[in-house]
Amino acid sequence: MAEIIRASSENWHLVREIRLRSLSSDPSAFGQSWEKESTYDDRAWKRRVDEAAWFLALDGDSPIAVVASRHESDSPANERELQAMWVSPSSRKGGLAQALAEAVFAWAKEDGADTVTLYVGPNNAPARKLYEALGFSDTGERWQVVEDDPESSWIKMARAI
Repeated sequence: MAEIIRASSENWHLVREIRLRSLSSDPSAFGQSWEKESTYDDRAWKRRVDEAAWFLALDGDSPIAVVASRHESDSPANERELQAMWVSPSSRKGGLAQALAEAVFAWAKEDGADTVTLYVGPNNAPARKLYEALGFSDTGERWQVVEDDPESSWIKMARAI
C-alpha cells in the first residue's frame, strides 16, 4: 500500500502535480478546470496547501492519489468538507480512497468537527457509490453550479465522525 502523508509547504509541488493530473484525467469530476488551475503560480499553490489539509498517497516519491479538506466559511463550525478526492486510474480499487478518507476523518475530528461533508456531481455514479461505501449519505441539499441547469446540481453528502 502507498504511504499516506499530509502535504506541507515543503512538498506543495506534489499537490500541484497530482491535482493537475486529476483535472486532466477526469475533468467532469470536479468543480474546477485544468485550464484555470494550470495558470496558478507557485505562490498560489503554496497558499492552497497552507489553507487546507491536503493528503497524498505516495508510491515512492510519486503522488498517486489526493484529497483535501477544510472548513468552509459558510459552513457550520462542526463541519469540514472533503474536496478534490482523486485516485489515479492504475491505483483504483486498492483501498487508497478509504485510506485518504480516514486521514480526512482523523484530521477533521482533531480540528473540532463531528461531521464531514462533500459534494458529488449528479452523473458521477462511481464516486457516489464510493462515498456511500465510506459511510456518506445524501443530505437532500444541492449546490447549483450553473443556474437552471439540472446537470450542474451537485449532491451534498455527509458522514458523522
